[in-house]
Amino acid sequence: MKSALAGTLERARSTFSTISLGQKVVIGLLLVGLLLGGFFFFRWITAPTQAPLFSNLASADASAIVDELNAAGVAYELTDGGQTIMVAQDSVYDLRLSMSGKGLPAGQDTGYALLDQQGITTSEFQQQTTYQRALEGELSKTLEALDGVQTAVVHVALPKDEVFVTEQSKPTASVMLTLAAGTALSGEQIQAVTNLVSSSIQDMDPDQVTVTDSTGQVLAAPGTGVTAAAGDARSQVEQEYEGRLSASAQRILDSVLGRGRSVVSVRADVDLSQRQSTSETYTYPNGAPPLSSSTTTEAYTGSGTPVGGVLGPENMPDAAANAGGGGSTYNKGQTTENNAVDKTVETVESAPGVLNRLTISVVMDDAVAANLNQQQMRDLMTTAVGLDTARGDAITVASLPFDTTAADAAAADMAAARAADASAQMWSMIRTGGIAAGIALVVLLVWLRSRRQEEIEDDYEPLELTDDMLAELDRLRISSTREELRPKVDTAAMELEAAERQKVRGEISTMVSERPDEVAAMLRGWLSENKS
Repeated sequence: MKSALAGTLERARSTFSTISLGQKVVIGLLLVGLLLGGFFFFRWITAPTQAPLFSNLASADASAIVDELNAAGVAYELTDGGQTIMVAQDSVYDLRLSMSGKGLPAGQDTGYALLDQQGITTSEFQQQTTYQRALEGELSKTLEALDGVQTAVVHVALPKDEVFVTEQSKPTASVMLTLAAGTALSGEQIQAVTNLVSSSIQDMDPDQVTVTDSTGQVLAAPGTGVTAAAGDARSQVEQEYEGRLSASAQRILDSVLGRGRSVVSVRADVDLSQRQSTSETYTYPNGAPPLSSSTTTEAYTGSGTPVGGVLGPENMPDAAANAGGGGSTYNKGQTTENNAVDKTVETVESAPGVLNRLTISVVMDDAVAANLNQQQMRDLMTTAVGLDTARGDAITVASLPFDTTAADAAAADMAAARAADASAQMWSMIRTGGIAAGIALVVLLVWLRSRRQEEIEDDYEPLELTDDMLAELDRLRISSTREELRPKVDTAAMELEAAERQKVRGEISTMVSERPDEVAAMLRGWLSENKS
């Protein structure tokens, strides 16, 4: 086992000694890169996943929690400007329970929790004030749940109930919102804020709520008339309607003149008012019998002068009896009929979105539209947008030369940017490919060199040496390690031996020049045997 390990180490040492200094440096850099990559990969794999322990913390609560974590030796990380504390995900719930047991985060009692702190000695003023604070706290929590709202401060003015007052004052409210960076509330969201506040307080109207942001910009205020949400809705309806008409007209112009050779501008005045009207109509059906009929008849027959005239002695009963005259009669009749009458009640509710007026402006490039029939183009645009002159709609069609300086400059800049991006991408690919090819070439050269050494050692075959060559090589090996004892012989024998040695040395030199790798391997083997 030791000999096999020693042989392996010896071969590795001998192979490493045969490579050049540059190859050694490249191999060292590759090894260092592999070690660093493995180290960072191990740290990334073994790093714990973090999760938020608490978020939206006050400064005092964050400081107290950090002190507790430092005392417990728990690793943490502060984010979101110190308002969020991140810890290892597997210890989040344990730490929350531990902090809760210590009363952290302390926060402030708001909302209806304030009503739990009242005692039996609380005065009516304190009760009313505490209720108002609780109501404001609950509204603040509700508004902070909206997307984009970080904090909300609500102040409510509740009128005092009066017994002998005919008209009670209405409650009012003011809201200040701190929005997240880059966030702006739309009209519908502002309307939602006013509706949430007004619906939570008795007898409060939405127009009694003032909404501002942290920069002092008024988002909604009493007496502003049309709300922001209604204004946004009207703008959106008008923009959508104008966009549809513009696209319809632009498609026709692009087909005739080409893209970028014309511009269509549409302005629509849309009425979003909602109206309701009621009308009653009465009709008399011919030939229909009456619903009810009544007739009254009165007849009189008598003698003497009928009673009448001015009251006086001559009109007394005895005067009538004493006066002379003949009898009198009269008949009186009255008929009343209730005829059938048809009654029609019609209630009409107009939907919002009535178009009051429409104006269209069309500009064509004179370079391509000079020979076109302007009246024909006007008729095409009138039909495309549904123009109604009786409603007061108007259209203007003009043919003017277009300024293409900006378009040409933009096209040139775009072409230059594309060429620069393509060049940068090409050089990046070349650099990346060159680095990869260089690394691959170095690895290939090292592998081929080691492969060649292995093939030489595997394919090594013992040299076929004669006895004289072996004796000469053995003498040279021995004479290199210790001093050779030379026996005293005569001169003729020495000359003969020298000639033989010279011949053998020539053969060895020829072999070394023809098969240097095999000779070097044999010598390394002898040296290793001497060392062992």
